[in-house]
Amino acid sequence: MNLERFADGHLTRVTTDGSRVSLRLEAYAEYRRVPGEVSVVEVFELSADPADLEMAEPPSADHTVEEPSWSERDGLGTIEFFAPLRIRVTAAAFELTLLRTERRPVLPAPSANACTFDLAEIPTLGPDVVWRTYGGDAGTPADPDGWFLQRRDRLTTSRTGVFCATGANRVTFERHDADDELWRAVQLLGEHASQVRSGNCVFRPADWVAWVTDGTLPPVERLRP
Repeated sequence: MNLERFADGHLTRVTTDGSRVSLRLEAYAEYRRVPGEVSVVEVFELSADPADLEMAEPPSADHTVEEPSWSERDGLGTIEFFAPLRIRVTAAAFELTLLRTERRPVLPAPSANACTFDLAEIPTLGPDVVWRTYGGDAGTPADPDGWFLQRRDRLTTSRTGVFCATGANRVTFERHDADDELWRAVQLLGEHASQVRSGNCVFRPADWVAWVTDGTLPPVERLRP
């Protein structure tokens, strides 16, 4: 059985009824990422009766399926997915049924822990926030690429902070071990950028500040590249 079509899709549900095991799977016939565009999703049911199910916990519907695989041994077939933990079903025969095809508008999905600014120079955050290498003391980098921002009073209790990656007048920040106040201060540096990228969205600076401060998103057309 070829399961590759589900490699970038989702396993949304696993159900059992007696000896029957059923998996609800989604595969993209047309994948779109930009807010307001439309993805085409095929919804399948993969079932077997009788079947043996091994599952540490139910799948996460928003987790992209990883490493779908099929193997056969001694007249039995085994399907396996990671969604995010391993889910394995073994049976003599499987049935794959296309239930429906859906057109789904792509929703804005800013990242909670990463943002990229079109910015030539990183503004300072005051004397209480310092640069440091991984596990290092406070320093003054000539190039902050690969360094972290962290509160001065947390240098001995944390090895990281907010990671910084730079290049071509662009800087990306990723939250690792940083408190809410520090991460909010870093996010608000986006007001100095010409534009901000986060998740599948591209923000104007004022729209980004509104999102960070009160969770308000602008109209979808203002979030497209």
